[in-house]
Amino acid sequence: MNKRIDGFKQAVEMLQGLDLASQESLIAEIARRDPEMAVRLKQHVVTFDDLQYITVSMMKRLLQDIDLQVLGLALRGANRQTVDHLLSMFSTNMRRDIEEILKGKLRSLSEVLEAQRKIMEVVLKLRDKGEIVLSKEKSERLV
Repeated sequence: MNKRIDGFKQAVEMLQGLDLASQESLIAEIARRDPEMAVRLKQHVVTFDDLQYITVSMMKRLLQDIDLQVLGLALRGANRQTVDHLLSMFSTNMRRDIEEILKGKLRSLSEVLEAQRKIMEVVLKLRDKGEIVLSKEKSERLV
């Protein structure tokens, strides 16, 4: 029995397991050899900042599996647009709790990246189950 291997899917999964800096570096290297492939890979790799595309109901689902402390720590490494989008989804009390974590004592970059990794592990699992959708196409509507 011949098992067919999907190299593109495996490449996306491999990139998904890397931190953002490593992903960008590897995609830049691929772009030098095959610009079209680099664009395709970049379109399929999900990063922490792609959480700016989730809805309130998706965030509620995500919060069932992640700790608010971990989310607050992970947001320290996110872009401002992602932070603002996610904070806008929370009640005043939850927002205040997350903002306290954001403004809390300094933490190492490795701790922040580990928090992001934990969240992305859950996000990818939920995406694969079809429970959340991360659409980079802002024009795409969910119905």
